[in-house]
Amino acid sequence: MIRRIVVLAAAAGAVLAVVTAARLPAEQAPEADVTVAEVTPAVQPIACPGPVEIPVGEIESGDPELGSGSEDRAYATLGDGVAPVGAGYLAGGDVAASLERVGSGDVAGLSATSCVAPVRDQWLVGGSTALGASARLVLTNPSDASTEATVTIYGGLGELEEHAVVSIAPGGQQDLLLEGVAAEVPALAIRVVATGAGVVAHLQDSRLAGFQAAGTDWVARGATPATSLVVPGVGVEGDASAVLRLLAPDGATASLALAGEDGAVDWGGVSALVLEPGVVTEVEVPAVAAGAVEIEADAPVVAGAMLTVPRPVEDGPADAEAADLAWIAAQPVEDGFPRSLMLTEHAASIEVHASTSGGVSFRDASGETVASAVLRAGTVASLPLDLPAGTEITGPADVAWVVTVVDEPGFVSTLAPRRTDVESTEVRVAQRPYVREGS
Repeated sequence: MIRRIVVLAAAAGAVLAVVTAARLPAEQAPEADVTVAEVTPAVQPIACPGPVEIPVGEIESGDPELGSGSEDRAYATLGDGVAPVGAGYLAGGDVAASLERVGSGDVAGLSATSCVAPVRDQWLVGGSTALGASARLVLTNPSDASTEATVTIYGGLGELEEHAVVSIAPGGQQDLLLEGVAAEVPALAIRVVATGAGVVAHLQDSRLAGFQAAGTDWVARGATPATSLVVPGVGVEGDASAVLRLLAPDGATASLALAGEDGAVDWGGVSALVLEPGVVTEVEVPAVAAGAVEIEADAPVVAGAMLTVPRPVEDGPADAEAADLAWIAAQPVEDGFPRSLMLTEHAASIEVHASTSGGVSFRDASGETVASAVLRAGTVASLPLDLPAGTEITGPADVAWVVTVVDEPGFVSTLAPRRTDVESTEVRVAQRPYVREGS
């Protein structure tokens, strides 16, 4: 009897131990100190996309006025250490650029762009896949490792279900016609997220109005989503026009202001613009000789502006219209970093916006001042240029600026500056041990 009681007691104790252990919480890992470090990545080559292409291919019609191609075509690359990559090229210096002038055919116009370094996440605000338009995305991988880019497309109805994943070999380049992915989208915004060291993305926007060219230009990446942005160089005259394009990834309420040479320009109805999440919104910009759009939002947005300049049609119907277009990406406000670019042929002026009062000076590579002005906060200036192609110019910190490129008959494009320093990345490191349950 005594032995049975002892066995039962032992069994009950074992059950109690198991139940108690199951009820006790697992031991939590102790909090560890976090080390925050700035990691500077290796310097990557900068890349340009190469010549523009005719989306449907060059077609001979028998009539030189109706053919898609052109014999009046000039393409120039500017920069040190130029090396081919796909149809484009890499440059080893801090700044480089390309300029192409096509005098006739479907892609007639002036197309200039600055070479930039690869990044892993970028936005391009511009382009269209509506009838008569083509959006050709060019992805360049200047690094020594392969990368994969995911392309997300946004339009007037929000984020499109159609995504594209593109693999780019080391030192390679890939094209993607967006009309083959998402047709009939009048206003586009593109996000490109890449693995590894990232990619360089440019978007060729080409348009037709019937048989007449309606403009071709490169859409370059702009500022990452932010609550304060400036789009410089939106001044237009005569029959020219400007349109601002905006997108808030998570939705926002934005206030727009137009800065002119003497201060704010009247622009009604844009003080509290509601931007639905992922929806591309366009707003007509009032015509001013020189201007910049100031954007303030309660949540991050991306933006860009398109200038359209009509030009006369030679040997065409009386009612025919032709045009050229230029895209300008938004720039951050007061990030404290100077920016540089390389001038091409036909560089006409620097369009600068000042967010604070004071003097602004632009210098060449030798440090000589090539353009300057004294501006009040919230005003703009157009500074004429008369410098040879290949000149490197650097602007001061905390101003937004762009160089306009113009040529006859009514051709227009722009060059955007870039930061030439290497942006470091903040890395947070903490050690946490593994904990065995019940230990």
